[in-house]
Amino acid sequence: METIYDILSKEHDQVLDLFEEAISDGSKETFLKIKAELDPHMQGEEKLFYPVLKEKEEARESVLEGYEEHRIAEMLLSELESMDEKEERWHAKIKVLKESIEHHVEEEQNTMFEISRKVLSEEKAEEIAQKYLEFKKNFKGKKEPSVKKI
Repeated sequence: METIYDILSKEHDQVLDLFEEAISDGSKETFLKIKAELDPHMQGEEKLFYPVLKEKEEARESVLEGYEEHRIAEMLLSELESMDEKEERWHAKIKVLKESIEHHVEEEQNTMFEISRKVLSEEKAEEIAQKYLEFKKNFKGKKEPSVKKI
């Protein structure tokens, strides 16, 4: 059975591939594919994965950084969504978003996942994976309030 790490890693790879496409073609259409992938991904992590980890002292700092990196990504996604791809800063902003996401993915996979594997059982990682897949299946582009209890 897949764990949350397996699913999130696959999604990270898919989004990073889309960024390569977006940078080479510069189209709003490719950007919208990235946004369609990132919105449920980030919300699912924040609703189902991060809260479980945040309860563990060893993971708390890494999770807090994850929340902040999501805020930066959301800000850039929003700015890009309201821009035209022909605007002078479009390409630069896509690159900054890509770099931010690459950094986040690296930290998540190399730090957060490693800590998580130490503090969560394999069964718990599989349970979170199932809940995450169900959340994504039911995701309709709705934006949940970004107010988090920290």
